[in-house]
Amino acid sequence: MRSLPSTYWLRGPLALLALASVVVVLRAPDERTPWWGISQSMLDVHVYRWGAEAVRNSEPLYEGLLWGVNGRFFVPMPFTYPPFSALLFQPLPMLSRPLMAAGWTALTLGLLYLVIRMSLRALDYAPDTVTRQVSLCLALICLSLEPVRTTIWLGQINLVLLALVLADQLLSRDGPGGRASRWRHLAGIGSGLAAGIKLTPAFFWAHWIVTGRWRVAVVSVVTFLATVALGFLVIPSDAARYWSGTVVESGRIAQDSVVANQSMRGVVARVLDVDSAPTIAWLAFAALAALVGLATAALLHRAGHQLLALTLSGMTMSMVSPFSWGHHWVWFIPLFVLTVHYALSARRWSFWLLPPLLWAATAAWVQSFPNPDFPDDRWVAIGLFMLGGDIPPVIFGLITNIYPLVWLATVGLSALLLRRSGAAGARLRDYGTADDSVPRAEDPRRG
Repeated sequence: MRSLPSTYWLRGPLALLALASVVVVLRAPDERTPWWGISQSMLDVHVYRWGAEAVRNSEPLYEGLLWGVNGRFFVPMPFTYPPFSALLFQPLPMLSRPLMAAGWTALTLGLLYLVIRMSLRALDYAPDTVTRQVSLCLALICLSLEPVRTTIWLGQINLVLLALVLADQLLSRDGPGGRASRWRHLAGIGSGLAAGIKLTPAFFWAHWIVTGRWRVAVVSVVTFLATVALGFLVIPSDAARYWSGTVVESGRIAQDSVVANQSMRGVVARVLDVDSAPTIAWLAFAALAALVGLATAALLHRAGHQLLALTLSGMTMSMVSPFSWGHHWVWFIPLFVLTVHYALSARRWSFWLLPPLLWAATAAWVQSFPNPDFPDDRWVAIGLFMLGGDIPPVIFGLITNIYPLVWLATVGLSALLLRRSGAAGARLRDYGTADDSVPRAEDPRRG
């Protein structure tokens, strides 16, 4: 079992960066700024509430836009989630709106810390005081990543899904000495529930299969089918409407070409300068991305880089999804943890370039973003892909596709990592691989 360095040369700088991240998130723009402050939107959790209220009132979920009296600047919105999610959100209307918003924010922050802890656990770091302190610092630094900041700002469910899939990863792997987890039979339930809440995590069925975990895939599929059956049992008309057509209506969200769509479909539409990507073209490129991502993940898993394999599959899921908002890319959180792990383990200064480069590409940058559809023309915090102004076309084309480019860079660096062998390569691995060519006793960092 690994131990993080106890020196304050690690925790001191991380604590300062964590403090800077919190200040930036609260003050840029100011937390109290109408609509744009970190706690001034919570749009999506209100949509979840509206969906739950529609079920309670026997109103259709998918035949129009939903809206509720809320005292905020909201417009009617479509409910785009499977029927099971509307059942899961039933407790929300029982809470006052301020309590709901505060509770959802607290849940999201708690899950952010938990995801960091789970990522470090997947890398075999001891659950000691230093790990807890470093986890807290990394969680606060990740607040300033655009997918995290926007997830909190909108009251999104992304971190719930991420935690559920990570739980399956931890349950399904072998522990030290090849010992199986006593909860291993539960592995797959998390990703099955995640797919029932929001369909895209079904992509992990392919991940479990290519990494040889057929039982996890079966449990996940069965769990998902149970959520579908529950939807038909409780709200049959909504379930029939969703699964017979609504599920494929990505146009209900926005045009393919909007820069907020950081998926392969968005890339194709922007490159071709069309509103809607040609179906054959984007399906071909999405299939290629899925093949490359899953094949690389399978090789990484076999080589012992299991968390990186899962993270790459999570990023590939966002690549091949018909529409991926920036906040869907929360898999940058375990990727950020991995860059810190590699910097600590590789013992080469060049690896310390990885965390700041990843942060720069995925941070919530503060910029002026006037929009007549919103009540205030303010400085806002949004992803690099939304950067405006007088930018050369080549650079603009790169930054508007920044998250797919991060995925591509991750694939490329993963290929280089797979070429590393011997003790130097073993230092970067997770435990639990049957193909580890370096005996455990030769790794001085093992406990």
